[in-house]
Amino acid sequence: MVDNQIDLRWWLLSNLASIPSLSIIYRISVIFTFIILIFLAFSPLIFPRTPTSKLQKFLSSNLIFIISLVTFILAARWPGFLSPMLDPDEGQFIAGAIKLLKDPVFWRAVDAGSSGPLNVYPLTLPAFFGFRIEYASSRVIGLIMIIAAIVCLYYALSTLYDKSLSRLAIVPVFTTVALMKESGYVHYTSEHFSIAILSVALLIVCKYYTGNSSNPNHLIFALGFILGLTPFAKMQSVPIAFSIACIFLHILWLKSRGRGQFIRSLAAFFLGGMLFSAMVVLYLTIFSIYDAFWKSYIQQNLLIYATHGLGGNLTQVSFLAKINIFINMLINVKDTQILFLLTAIALIVGIPFLIIKRFSLSPHQDNSNTFCFVYYSLFILAASSYSIIKPGNGFPHYLLFLIIPSGFLIGVFIGELAQVLQVSKLTRSNLNFSLLTGVIFITVASSFLQFATTITSDNVYLNNRRRFARNYLSPIAKTILKYASPGESMAVWGWASELYVDTGLVPAIRDSVSLWQIKPGSLQEYFLQRYAEDFINSNAKLFVDAVAPRMFFFTDRETQGHEVFPEIAKVINENYRLVDEVQGVRIYIKK
Repeated sequence: MVDNQIDLRWWLLSNLASIPSLSIIYRISVIFTFIILIFLAFSPLIFPRTPTSKLQKFLSSNLIFIISLVTFILAARWPGFLSPMLDPDEGQFIAGAIKLLKDPVFWRAVDAGSSGPLNVYPLTLPAFFGFRIEYASSRVIGLIMIIAAIVCLYYALSTLYDKSLSRLAIVPVFTTVALMKESGYVHYTSEHFSIAILSVALLIVCKYYTGNSSNPNHLIFALGFILGLTPFAKMQSVPIAFSIACIFLHILWLKSRGRGQFIRSLAAFFLGGMLFSAMVVLYLTIFSIYDAFWKSYIQQNLLIYATHGLGGNLTQVSFLAKINIFINMLINVKDTQILFLLTAIALIVGIPFLIIKRFSLSPHQDNSNTFCFVYYSLFILAASSYSIIKPGNGFPHYLLFLIIPSGFLIGVFIGELAQVLQVSKLTRSNLNFSLLTGVIFITVASSFLQFATTITSDNVYLNNRRRFARNYLSPIAKTILKYASPGESMAVWGWASELYVDTGLVPAIRDSVSLWQIKPGSLQEYFLQRYAEDFINSNAKLFVDAVAPRMFFFTDRETQGHEVFPEIAKVINENYRLVDEVQGVRIYIKK
């Protein structure tokens, strides 16, 4: 505990590390919750729909289904809370959240590089409920966001199609999310917030399409506002938001009753979309941080997406090579293989079949008013794929952007297949039903296969819980805490944000990683000067040079250590003295 706050990760480790049969208990709980959830998914098809049946009402209740879904995902995913830092980005975001509690002005107190403020602010929420900001509490926030996205996906599909089909269609999605063990999927990533708000936007689009409200401008305004948030969470999500906006504008054009209504609705949408940007402009003006916003967020994002590699390597890579990286990720990342395989089957075989079958129907048979969502789902999937491909990096967590679009395409395919087969005339009367049953069987059976494969294998986080407990603090963190107490300030040189998280010390500078200060680039001098100014103004107690052989990314003291850069070396030489060195990491204390 730090400052009377509960350390969730340490609490879990200290209470669970010594339980010998925990792996068996974990497997039983996951199997039990999975069986209940699958039963509820099938219950609308199994039990007769009679208005007086209390059992049917209970089993078909959306609330009961959602509670079961959340319980299963939590039962399967909680071992991921036990692990220390799984990705350097995770440490960077958590360090930023720790700083925001002291100074809540983003870009003045915190800079998360290519990630916007909306990815970092949510991580401060556990502190308001008495929890320390650390890995477990942050992963809880990320898991809540992706669960919210799945719930929105379910309601979006239920708005368009039969509830029973919608439940079965999302089985591959919630199974995939619950059984994720890949570190890139488990840690809190910059995709989580974007996934959540884009799923809410998708739900609003579906609600608007099927709604009968004569004045839905409040819903339209909300949709515009939500889509307007995406540039300030992760620029990479903007193409997906753009695809949803284009879909909505097409629907708006189709559904508007006259030119006047269309213009009013269009105005409400664009006003909503511009509202948050206007608020950001006002925010930048009040705190005089235009320069930091433009150079460290806009320009650096443009550099990253115009080039290739970690930190925006200046090496240009062809778009074809980036597609190859994307395909390799789809094939090699095991946790999502089955979901993306089902998506590929629906994309290559199912959707063409649907389109051909629909156009073969006579006009009086074609009573589907939702078939346009086949094309909409393809558009969203294409935009999501482009968002992943464009940076040219092989980071598995990018694939999180495909989870909801894949589930949406599968759900639309199943829903439209049911409608097309309902009206088509085939030689055998039961052939339509058999085809739909076969598609549902393949969808659910593949999820059972993934479940069986995962549940019979060891959970790496659960199996290493004793080691996590023994090594809760690294030797470097223990040494740092000899010279400072949690809540005091520290500046780290290099890429070691985990030192802030492990020690509870507050970042003295806005850049918790020194990427742009050390890597040569057009703005290197700007970032070095800013680092030095932040450091001097902070009056930090400690300075830690984490450029060392065993550290991440920056390992060569001769070319990357702080003494190589005169702006930083001058500040350290005048104000700090070396007091310790652990595993090559040097610790300085203020004179």
